[in-house]
Amino acid sequence: MNEPTPLQKRILDYIAECVEERGLPPTLREIGAKCGITSTGSVSYHLRQLESQGLLKRHERSSRSTLPLEAPGRLPIVGRVGAGSAVIAQEDVEGDLAVGKDIARGADFLLRVRGESMRDAGIYEGDLVQVRKQDDGREGELVVALVGESAVVKKLRRRAGGGWQLDSANTDFAPITEEFKVIGKVVGLIRRY
Repeated sequence: MNEPTPLQKRILDYIAECVEERGLPPTLREIGAKCGITSTGSVSYHLRQLESQGLLKRHERSSRSTLPLEAPGRLPIVGRVGAGSAVIAQEDVEGDLAVGKDIARGADFLLRVRGESMRDAGIYEGDLVQVRKQDDGREGELVVALVGESAVVKKLRRRAGGGWQLDSANTDFAPITEEFKVIGKVVGLIRRY
């Protein structure tokens, strides 16, 4: 298999950048303008070469159908989750975030954290926790749980007398011992500075 040329690498990088930033791949004309190619036929030639190398997937009939095979996936940002006082879990999607497979870590969605109850675990207000949907967890795992109609991110702990509780990672907050339902496991964290 041939390696991509420097120009083809620039084309591939530009396509990935557009998909990540705009959620759409660029048109042939946009690729040409960005990479200094004056003919859309020449752009098509390079795209065919990248496709034959297994680096690109495209459909001839659409001007915006060119995707790198390692294109980032998109995880929906679903409402907010409490880390402190419980915050009502909003089921509406605030937006989504493009993330590569190595960053996604098997997550199904992202939840935005509010509060400081998990600060000693390195989870702060405004962070996005990456959550894999599941209805159980193991001792010591960080989970997202519903307490009534509110969602919280906490550490799952077995109580001495049997049953489970949700612990904060901040001594200012008491454990949650009332009834709750695990809705997911925290598998990662995304923070913007």
